[in-house]
Amino acid sequence: MHVIWKRPDGFQNALPDDFRRIALSNGAHLWLHKHELDWYPFQVSGDWEGQDQTKRLNRLVNMLDSSQTFWKTYLDQISDNNFEETEGQSFSEITKSLIAWVTELERSAKGHTWEIEIVRCALHDVLEKLKEFI
Repeated sequence: MHVIWKRPDGFQNALPDDFRRIALSNGAHLWLHKHELDWYPFQVSGDWEGQDQTKRLNRLVNMLDSSQTFWKTYLDQISDNNFEETEGQSFSEITKSLIAWVTELERSAKGHTWEIEIVRCALHDVLEKLKEFI
């Protein structure tokens, strides 16, 4: 499994106005599509679960500039939507599971050196947000 960054130029014939920018903790800026929250900016590939993982990862990355309340609501929704997978787990355990998954993805970044830096920093920032809930 690996994570790649989809460059904003040429993404589904998007125009600059279709994107918003957020600042990452390393000072870089990440362009996020305003409407395509499931499939942009990253892609997880390597096995048949890649599509679901891509959606989940991109949702988390697209929330980086959201409030803590929004994150809490989203994490509650994940536990409700994955009831069979999370049955009997506490909110904290579910969050720890997400942290382990994002940590694994962080080590799986692929691309040019600067692309890997962008992926890793965005995932690091997601991890920092998630850690606020354990």
